[in-house]
Order: sequence, then C-alpha cells, then structure tokens
Amino acid sequence: MKGQTSLKQKLLKGGLYLAVRQLIGSALSLISILVIARVLGPENYGIVTIATGILLFTIWTGKLGLDVYLIRQPDLPPDSAEQILAFYNTVGVGLCGILWLAVPLFELWTGQAIVVQVLRWLIPVIWLEMVASASISMMERELHFDQVGLIETIAQAANYLLAIPLVLANFSYWGPIYGWILQYALLMFMGRRCYPVRWRWRWRWNFIREALRCGLAYSGSNLIVSLKALTLPLFVSRFAGLEAAGIIGIATRLADQLGLFRLVISRLSISAIAKLIGNPEATRRAVSQGIVYQGLIVGPPFALFACCAIWVIPLVFGEQWLPSVPIFTLIAVARLIDSVFNLHIATLYAAGHNREVAKFNAWYVGLFWVATWLLLPPLGAWGYGLSEIFSLLSYTFVHGSLARLSGSPDYQDGIWLVVATLPPLLAGPWVSPLISLPLFIGSYGLLFLMRSSIRKIPLELYAVWQSRKVVST
Repeated sequence: MKGQTSLKQKLLKGGLYLAVRQLIGSALSLISILVIARVLGPENYGIVTIATGILLFTIWTGKLGLDVYLIRQPDLPPDSAEQILAFYNTVGVGLCGILWLAVPLFELWTGQAIVVQVLRWLIPVIWLEMVASASISMMERELHFDQVGLIETIAQAANYLLAIPLVLANFSYWGPIYGWILQYALLMFMGRRCYPVRWRWRWRWNFIREALRCGLAYSGSNLIVSLKALTLPLFVSRFAGLEAAGIIGIATRLADQLGLFRLVISRLSISAIAKLIGNPEATRRAVSQGIVYQGLIVGPPFALFACCAIWVIPLVFGEQWLPSVPIFTLIAVARLIDSVFNLHIATLYAAGHNREVAKFNAWYVGLFWVATWLLLPPLGAWGYGLSEIFSLLSYTFVHGSLARLSGSPDYQDGIWLVVATLPPLLAGPWVSPLISLPLFIGSYGLLFLMRSSIRKIPLELYAVWQSRKVVST
C-alpha cells in the first residue's frame, strides 16, 4: 500500500510538471497560431499543415517502437540506449535518403508541387528527432519529467521565436518550416546534454533483433493509427484543396492545444499502468479514475472556447478563418470521446494485448478513411469533421477488449462529464456567447452539484501541488 501511494504521488507530481510544460507550450503555440495563421491565410497555412503531417507520420513510424522499449522494458542491458542510438543514426540517415527520392510521388497523387519543395527541407528533422529520442526516452524511464518538460518547452519556444519574425518578414510558409528545423535541432542537443548517450554508428544485431521484437509489437498497432496523419496530405489536399486543409489544420490545432492535458495522463499511463497489470481490480479502478480526470481536463476548455469562438476567431485570426469554428466543434467532440478511452488503449498495451489494439486501430482508421473518401468531395471541410464523429463507432471494440482483461470500468462520471460538455460545445458556433456562456456555467454547475466524486478531483490536485511546495521549502 505504501509503495502504491508513493508511486501515485510521484506520478501526480510528474504529471504536474508535464502539465505546466504543456500549458506553457500551449500558450506559445496559440500565440504562434495567432500570428502565423493570420498572416499566411488558409491556403499557405494548408501547405504547412500538409508538410508537417507527413513529417510527423514518418517520425512516429520510423522509430519502430524502440523509444517505448526503452521506457517500458523492466530490465535493460547496460548499453541499451547506446545500441538504439546507433540504430537510429544509421537507419535515420537511410530513411531520409529514401524519402528525398520518394516525395515526387506525392505530387503525382495530389498535384501540389509546392509541398514537395517544403518536404525536402523538413526531411533532416526525422533524423534529429530519432537521435534525441534515445536520451529523452531514458529520462522518461527514470521519471525525470521536469527535465523533459524543460527541454521540450525551450525547443518549442525557439521554434516560434524564429518562425514568427520570419513570417512577419514575408518569408511566408518558410517561416514555420525553419522553426521546426530549429526546434528539433535544439531538442537533440539539449536531450543529449541532460542525458548523454555515447555516440556510435554500429549496433549488435542480436540486441536490436530482440528490441525490435518488443518495439514492433507496439509500433505495429501504432503505425495503423498514425496513418490518420496522412488524411490531410493524401485526401484533403486532393479532394478539397489547400484552403480546406488550412481550415481543418487550424481547427485540429486548436482542439489539440485546448485538449493538451489529456496528453499528460496518456504519457504517464505507459509507465504507471504497467505496474498494476497483475491486479485486475487495481487496473479497473485506475482506468475508471483516469476517465474522470481526462473528461474533466478536456471537456471544459473545449466547451468554453466554443462558446466564445465566433467572437474570438474573427478578432484574432480574421474573418477568413470563421469557417473553422463549426469544424472545431466536431473535432472537439471526437477528442472528448477519445480522451475517455485513452487509458483503455494504454492498459491493453501494458498487458501485451497489442493485437487487440491493432484491430481497434484498423477499425478506427478504416472507418475514418471510408467516411472522408465519401464525404470530402461533396462537403469539403465539413466532411472531415463528420468523419471524426463517424469513426467513434470503433471504440465499442476497445471497450470489449478491456472488459475481458480487467472488467468493465465505471463510466458514470465520464458519461456525466460528456453530457455536461455537449450542450455549450455544440451550441457555441450557432448562438451568441451571451446565450452559450450562461449555458456553459449552468451545465457544469449542475454537474458539480450532482456529482461529489467529480467535485473532489480539483481538491486532490491542489493537495498534491501544496505537498510539492512543502517539500521544496
């Protein structure tokens, strides 16, 4: 019991560090969006969105799950990080060369030649991130979330400090591209300074083979869901054009930034839930509690922004971005439901049920792609938002998988949180904030009045924060 309490306190404190990092990063990101999107406009911003979507997909899949192997493997050989760094060095360089030659195929499919030029500048970022991940994964393994948060915040700030002046100086979409390159160069440099890993280019195949066996078990299912990142480059740019890609990109970016704290719990869960897998009852309780945390930290920011969006978007971004508001609400609904099931997926991963996750991911991406293929040509950006909603049907599969593993979680508080969030969230784009804001206050006021189990969560987080202050003094 004492060990579980200590682990919970350590994880909550680590979560607070990551939460602060995410909050700072979100503020910086929103400032950059304000300037960059307003100056570039939907079409040029769509170029940036498409290029970075392809970049992120390649980063997520190119690491083959070896970064997660470093975090999750109970017993690591002494030179594990060095071996994986060596693998990433050589494979990363080879992957960059292949992509350099392959990007013209994208132009043949979409007809967007300008994106090819941008992509070729971004390709070295893949190698930079792979090298950085060896050090950062080891820091996460040792729960040094304060260092990880600081490194990521500084790198992200440097991105925007370069990108914004370049955009204002009429560098157009090249400003954000140069900012991305700087961010990942700093991430590699600072990561290696905080957790040095000896530089090498050769690795032992026997070790890498075993590490890949574990890593690919994770990355195989992760590869499937990461295919969603290719939706804008492959489908939206072809069927709806660059302007629609920009509208969807800004709506998605706003949803991701406002739902940033869900990433904190997801990030902590990989390390935490693995320690509870042997106890089905403890696992079920942890997932049930995580559902409430996720809903509480995701729903209110989404709903509040939706209530004010028809005032805020024209004021800070310009009238040309107003079509992004209803698209944002559809994406926000999907993110809210997704947050409820994040810990389901983390638990299945921790239990080694990677095939179950892969099946779910295949259903999720398959439903989403079928919907976008059918809805994008007639509905444009609206088709993308409706496709997000349609893909939620796949979560019935992941619920069944978790129920067979550790029993069905308690969804009562999670359902109440979703019910409280939907009225102001969906009404926001269509009514005056003078109506939607009182609806927001009334909806969440009733929620906290009726559910004591939800009321106690902010108090618990405050108590953890106060204990941190006492220890530091």
